[in-house]
Amino acid sequence: MYKILLILILLLSNLFSNNISWYHSYDKALEIAQKEKKNMMLFIASSKDKNSNEILRKHFQNQDYINYLNTNFISVLITVEHKTLYPIELFYTTNFPSIFFASYKDESFLTHPIYKFNSKEEFLNTLYSI
Repeated sequence: MYKILLILILLLSNLFSNNISWYHSYDKALEIAQKEKKNMMLFIASSKDKNSNEILRKHFQNQDYINYLNTNFISVLITVEHKTLYPIELFYTTNFPSIFFASYKDESFLTHPIYKFNSKEEFLNTLYSI
């Protein structure tokens, strides 16, 4: 009985948390995106770049647009040092962090890549225009 209660508490806390549901496997994320007919947001970061960590911490936790992202996108967090497999020829970058929005249908770009997170407003304008 306690195990069931603990599992329910954990599940409910995840449902009401205000964090992005990140996938770390591009292939798994693409499979789910196609199944759920949701576009993808790829956040490509370098663990050696302090801006990547700062943006993840400041702008992708406890923000009012997190629910929108979780509802409308499958989010993928790729750290280049971890040698995560993803179509690097499609999402090639040397600027970190980089944010790409891609179609679940054919992995094409939905908008221009974001190479600098200048402001929340700029990000929201891009996000809501997709």
